[in-house]
Amino acid sequence: MSQSSNRFIDWGKKAYQSWATRSLAIGAVATLVDLGVLLLCVRILHFRNPVAAMCGVVTGAVLTFIANRHFAFRDNTPDIAPQALKFVLATGVAMLVHASFVWFFADHLHVPVVVAKLLADIIVFSVGQLLVLRYLVFPQKKAKPEAAQ
Repeated sequence: MSQSSNRFIDWGKKAYQSWATRSLAIGAVATLVDLGVLLLCVRILHFRNPVAAMCGVVTGAVLTFIANRHFAFRDNTPDIAPQALKFVLATGVAMLVHASFVWFFADHLHVPVVVAKLLADIIVFSVGQLLVLRYLVFPQKKAKPEAAQ
């Protein structure tokens, strides 16, 4: 194997070890699920665009919380309720902002709803949510100092 191939493999391993990379990958999968729910709600159930967008976000959010807790942040804290509450509150605020962007883009600027939703995702759920997850919902545990001997 060439030296450049080894460097690429090493880079891939480092990226996989990063909570940010894993969380962003989860976000990508959640976005696909979210988008599927959005389209189902708009095209089959005939929901209004903002409501459909919120349904998609709720579904994606549940997937995001569970996958980030176990895969990205590898948090095994037995008490899940405080994390879930922080996540729900932060996601609730983000959903309202997200729905507002979808409404503005789709209903006022006449951007196709899928594009409007993806633009809103980038604005609301990329960097902002990543930071909220790391520093509010799943903060790194501080190492306990060893007992003095």
